[in-house]
Amino acid sequence: MLKCAWCMKKIKEDKEVFTINIKFVEGKKISDSDGRMIHIHLESRNTSVPMIIPGENSEAKLEGIDGIFTICSQKCGDKMRASLAKEIAMFKDVVMNAT
Repeated sequence: MLKCAWCMKKIKEDKEVFTINIKFVEGKKISDSDGRMIHIHLESRNTSVPMIIPGENSEAKLEGIDGIFTICSQKCGDKMRASLAKEIAMFKDVVMNAT
């Protein structure tokens, strides 16, 4: 079951899911995590949050996406994007999508 990376609530299977796709700054990579869900520490929130690392040959990775945060609502997404914008040492690009 997916959890919202902002509020940490479980996202029910019948609910809309939003994603925030990120691209790491040059030289940054999470090794040995391809195709898995990990927890990544965010300095701006002083906590760890769940993030999906796309597999090496996945469609997301081929599109240049290095990580995906699942979000339960537009409101949580706006807060998460604002927090991620402060993580300039780690993330180069932050894009939110509804799925």
